[in-house]
Amino acid sequence: MNERELHGRRVDLDGAIDMHVHFGPEPFVSQLSQATFSVDPAAAARDAAAAGMAAIVLKPHEFGSAVAAHLAQAAAPSVTVLSGICCDYPVGGLNPVAVETALRAGGKVVWLPTISSRQSDPAHLKMLFGDVPGIAVTDDEGKLVKPARIIMDLVREHDAVLATGHITKAEHFAVAREFGNRGRLLVTHAMQRVFGPELTPGHCAELAGLGAMIEFSAHTCAGIPAGATTIAAAIRTVGSSRVILSSDFGWTPPEPKLPRPAKGLQRYIDALWEAGATEQELRRMACVNPARLLGLAG
Repeated sequence: MNERELHGRRVDLDGAIDMHVHFGPEPFVSQLSQATFSVDPAAAARDAAAAGMAAIVLKPHEFGSAVAAHLAQAAAPSVTVLSGICCDYPVGGLNPVAVETALRAGGKVVWLPTISSRQSDPAHLKMLFGDVPGIAVTDDEGKLVKPARIIMDLVREHDAVLATGHITKAEHFAVAREFGNRGRLLVTHAMQRVFGPELTPGHCAELAGLGAMIEFSAHTCAGIPAGATTIAAAIRTVGSSRVILSSDFGWTPPEPKLPRPAKGLQRYIDALWEAGATEQELRRMACVNPARLLGLAG
């Protein structure tokens, strides 16, 4: 058992699952943010194993991570390493063929557009991909586009998780209304300013009511507008039964330096405890809920 002591109390974090682990190399991400990567897939897996974690999900922006997960699994057999794919321009956007290929290779998470979304800064899109629009999940009438619907069907067929990526607030609600109660749906980057549409605690509670799980990542707490106290309050609004905690680490800009994923998740959970979250809530959000969402619960 891995244990730590904090202010005279012990919290057992064995069995944690990080559903948001970045890794390098990824040239588009490095170009966009001037970021370097603190881990490759094997290092991320070894760190997780050393921390007593149960599983990690490798999140790539530029390719499916099946091969990376396979090699990382060999490097750290005691931790389950899972793969996925983001529906961004490097894989053809909302590309059902790429998604089905990733799922058939064992992928467990499909993220809707991230660095290619309509939420993205147009200048960033032009720098990375040329004079192209952000990838839309809904049409001008607010209805889901056909490729998005096909991808949802594929995710459900393979019993995988659909994650919202960096899509707009309106798109979040369109996706949740369509998929929240018929598949496994994860709202990512909740309350983040840069990589999300700044969903409020009220928005998160509404999306949870539509059947989604809500991800509050450590990177959310690394800057404005959300810190540990704000996230702890949001957890109380949403309810810990509908929340997943993740790191969103593995990369780091020049400043401020970000920790490696396993250590960053540990620090995040410590901060939430100090902000008032209980041990039972933290274990539910870091261990139990992601295991259930990923179909890993016994």
